[in-house]
Amino acid sequence: MGHSLRIISKECFGAGHYPCNYSRSEDGRVFIPVFYWDGAYLLTSDDGGASFKKEPLPGKMRGVAFRELSDGTFMGIGEGNAVHRAIYDLDGEKIPYALPVYRAKSIDDVTAGKVTTDIRLVDIPRLAAGYGDSNNRHTGDAISWLELSNGDIYVMMYGQFKEDDTLCPYFREHGKYDFYLYRTWALVSHDRGATFEYVTTVADCQTYPIADVNAEGYCEAEAIEVEPGHLVAVIRTGGHEVYSPLYCAHSYDYGKSWGAPYEICPWGVLPRLLKTADGTLVCASGHVHTMLLLSDDGGATWSEPFIVDECDGKWDRSPSGYTSLFEPSPGVLSLVYDDPKEGIAEGREAGKVRQVYHVLLKVEKE
Repeated sequence: MGHSLRIISKECFGAGHYPCNYSRSEDGRVFIPVFYWDGAYLLTSDDGGASFKKEPLPGKMRGVAFRELSDGTFMGIGEGNAVHRAIYDLDGEKIPYALPVYRAKSIDDVTAGKVTTDIRLVDIPRLAAGYGDSNNRHTGDAISWLELSNGDIYVMMYGQFKEDDTLCPYFREHGKYDFYLYRTWALVSHDRGATFEYVTTVADCQTYPIADVNAEGYCEAEAIEVEPGHLVAVIRTGGHEVYSPLYCAHSYDYGKSWGAPYEICPWGVLPRLLKTADGTLVCASGHVHTMLLLSDDGGATWSEPFIVDECDGKWDRSPSGYTSLFEPSPGVLSLVYDDPKEGIAEGREAGKVRQVYHVLLKVEKE
């Protein structure tokens, strides 16, 4: 069964990029911090993302994404290793990982900065200090997480292990450093974030080689639970100016093991996933254009990309592809993203061209 999508409305909020770290409560409130080269602001919604207002960013609010847990409290997880800069021997046998865990009693406490911070030490076997894509040393990123139906907190991470030895020629040629392709792995907490442990590798380039060696490897994954125990993950592989695919993988045991990843779209970064009221899976992504993918069969197969906003350019003249995705009412999708075309037309300098947009789309099954 196919789908048709129609844009209902479109609104621009001005300069900004990476509108992806949204916080949301079950009562429909949404908060999206937007940062740009000359400041920051907040997009707020009281109706699940059907409409947004632009407001000043509260001074104590940061870009961490908070989600409401089943007990009504809110939690966020820091992206990077909290002790990265304190590690003296980055080439040592054992690389420590410190996972920041943030908690708040309410969504109002999140916006007010009334947040507690805990640091959870996690034993990640074979963790390496590799390089990121900006010539920066890298000891792993916790890129997304969700609460599973069994109460576990499941965290998707990417980085390098010591056996990751697939070299990316692009960065050696253009950055003059050795970048080894990422892998994606997972952590789990069985006690609501008090402790975390390494679970499994989801995908790595030694087991599942990527055709284009100038890709960045398996990274920026997001997972969703479509049925109890059945997790679907969509994973980026694309690199700088390289159109490398989004992949999909499945787990049927609450993320303890994963099947082989398979290609679902020729491009894409940082996928955002949701399950609609009628059971359709939706994936938002971009960088080459801003687009949506849909699946009627629990992520087994996916549609061709529906282009929301067309733009194919080099990194500083393209959308970032980092989006926020909601379903404010059945059959209506809400997408917040950035795009550079108007900034380019105005003659802005490189790095300052992106603006943030919100579109509503009507989804109908054909």
